Amino acid sequence: MAGRPRVRAERLDEQSIVGAALEIAQQRAADLTMRSVSDKLQVSVGALYKHVPGREALVALVVEKILGQAPPMSPDGGDGWLALRAQVLGLQALVDRYPGLDEVIVAHSPNSPTANELRRAGIAALTSQGLHSDEAYKVYRAVTYLWLGSRVAVRGRARNATDIDTFAFALDILLAGLKREVAESAQPQPIYVKT
Repeated sequence: MAGRPRVRAERLDEQSIVGAALEIAQQRAADLTMRSVSDKLQVSVGALYKHVPGREALVALVVEKILGQAPPMSPDGGDGWLALRAQVLGLQALVDRYPGLDEVIVAHSPNSPTANELRRAGIAALTSQGLHSDEAYKVYRAVTYLWLGSRVAVRGRARNATDIDTFAFALDILLAGLKREVAESAQPQPIYVKT
């Protein structure tokens, strides 16, 4: 019968909506719409709107769910530099599971509570190594720029083994250089006096 609402066996909630949205996004990010999610869940679009106000909110929930799967990082878990490296490589692998969502994740990260928590943890790991907070922030930003550039470079396609190895190599070089720069800037500078 036309116009009759579909009946869903399970209760519709935010968790099931985000789960369906992730399944759709893994196949093709452009197909992530309120209509596609409602079709997957076998509910009306109106039922979906009772839980999620629109596509932007849906995408934000998806980004939070993806970033929430990032490997945890503890500032007192040992070497902060290695912890930062592990965090970045873990994020790369995580985003690789959702090809095509790179741009969406990058666009929503500045306002994402989960992304902000990842940033705080990364900076805290560096400050636990003796870096001043401004140095830790600059290091974290430099690593973020490398990560962002690598995601732009692949343009939503799945990374291949060469991409993965090249990124890890570039990350190691960047971290080694930053670590050296921070160590050298912490050394007292000799004062030369003209006689």
